[in-house]
Amino acid sequence: MNPTPVPGLVSVVMLVRNRLEYTRRALASLARASGEFEIVVVDNGSDDGTAEHLAALDHPRPLTVLRHEDDRGGSERRNVGAAVARGEFLFFVDNDVLVDDPDVVEVLAAELAADPRLGAVSPLLLYPGDRELVQCAGGASTADGRIGPVGRGKPLGAEHREHRDQSWAPTAALMVRHSSFRRVGGFDESFDPVSLCEDVDLCCRLRADGERLRYVGSVAMRHFEGTTFNHVGHDKLPIWKRHMRVIRSRWAEVFATGPEHAAADLAWVPVEKDYADLDRPRVSVRADPDSAPADLSFFASDRALATAEPADVRVVVVGADPVPAVRGVRIVGVADPDVRALLPVARAHGASWALRDGVSLVSTVPAEGVVVSGPDTAAALTALRRGLHVLLGKRAVDDLARLVEGARQAPGRCSVDLPWAHHPELVELGKAVAEGGAEGFTVQLERPEGRDLVAELGPDALDAVERVLGVPVTDVRTVAATRSQVRAVAVAGGVTGTIELGWGEPRFHLSVTGAAPTADLVAPPVSGAYADFVAALRGGPAPLTELDAVAGLFDVVLEWRSEVAALLARP
Repeated sequence: MNPTPVPGLVSVVMLVRNRLEYTRRALASLARASGEFEIVVVDNGSDDGTAEHLAALDHPRPLTVLRHEDDRGGSERRNVGAAVARGEFLFFVDNDVLVDDPDVVEVLAAELAADPRLGAVSPLLLYPGDRELVQCAGGASTADGRIGPVGRGKPLGAEHREHRDQSWAPTAALMVRHSSFRRVGGFDESFDPVSLCEDVDLCCRLRADGERLRYVGSVAMRHFEGTTFNHVGHDKLPIWKRHMRVIRSRWAEVFATGPEHAAADLAWVPVEKDYADLDRPRVSVRADPDSAPADLSFFASDRALATAEPADVRVVVVGADPVPAVRGVRIVGVADPDVRALLPVARAHGASWALRDGVSLVSTVPAEGVVVSGPDTAAALTALRRGLHVLLGKRAVDDLARLVEGARQAPGRCSVDLPWAHHPELVELGKAVAEGGAEGFTVQLERPEGRDLVAELGPDALDAVERVLGVPVTDVRTVAATRSQVRAVAVAGGVTGTIELGWGEPRFHLSVTGAAPTADLVAPPVSGAYADFVAALRGGPAPLTELDAVAGLFDVVLEWRSEVAALLARP
């Protein structure tokens, strides 16, 4: 893996998953191309005969096929292809792209070889068919923060044949200097499993590292736009929205440095595509632009997201528990089966949607994040399958096994609202315990009256113990229980301690015997977990508590809750 690059050699890295009819044409068109290059095909779990075709293919160029049985993300699998490539230059090409000018590989490589300041180059992309319609004449951004392709849907003109700097380029056809690709770490695999915007992110990392990107309009390729990801079983629109917010948050300064384009260069012209006959594809400008579907394609999926405003992230709330007001967040919908609880909360947030069913809310209302505060496993799983980020309230973790399995399999992200999870005093206390050891502990946690002591306070108490001691809580035995107070003995890593939960004035005290440290935690105005959830929606790094990581803790909480309920039910 990672062989020493051969000077002057180009490695064409092509990711495929099914769509054999496109792959066959793409490889045949590369046979006509000039220059010194090899081909690396990464089969991302095809099951339509692609593997058999590639195994039997006699191609005039050196061909390496990397076969994978599963369908993983495009970023990871392109990185796998790059790791075995021998070329000085990596030419990432999708399997729905055809060589139009035979010298495209040679010309792009010559551009990179002639200017060591260049990190990547890309050709002109045209739609297939008889009409000379531009699909992408380079990637660009405007002064107001809009990001998109230049010239989409416009007739080919002299301005599209220029050579000029660009701010990003699509992986449909992107040639990168191999050394530069390695230096910036390749494609960011956090964009998987549905890789949208990973090409923009790579280009921005190259630019942040001091390299330039050039659009080379003198050579062209034909791109069957919209075929690569439409078949993988994901709803790509909400995923794209989330990734786009990451890009705009992460690379605002890079885009601000230019090169800038006028808004007219990025004007979106809707096109109609007919690929029924791949030998004679037809593409034309849509006669009635207003009739275009919402998800036209990549950067026009949500035009508001491609501009600097609005800056708010949109959140829907399942359950009528109050959600704190945070700058930059709009609560756009609320769901709760109790109309008397639902309507006041919806009015307080100024939410446009108020529904009784959580699944309907998550399925209907456009949003980037979902807060599930009450038990509604179906709504949480629906949001995860749509690729949304879900923040679960502690009472929402009732059907633990289904939630954990759904979080592992779905493209969305699932974290838990544990307000004190990353509290700095807990961190310091944990360091002191690591140095001095622990012989016992005491936790006292109170808050104003709620519905269920163990469900609402138990996870915070046990999580604090685990974070400070560095070991999981394995057993909790209730000593006494009333509806307003619960006392229990807990065991964590052989260390025994006491836990007291109650309704009252806010208080969170934790002490550890042996190392003699204590902590009295003060809750912030806004839950730390909620603030981190919002930061993650905006694309920033955030120390989230993922559901999968605390599944064992919630197993203990659910058993403890059952034990207390049984005690309270006794006459």
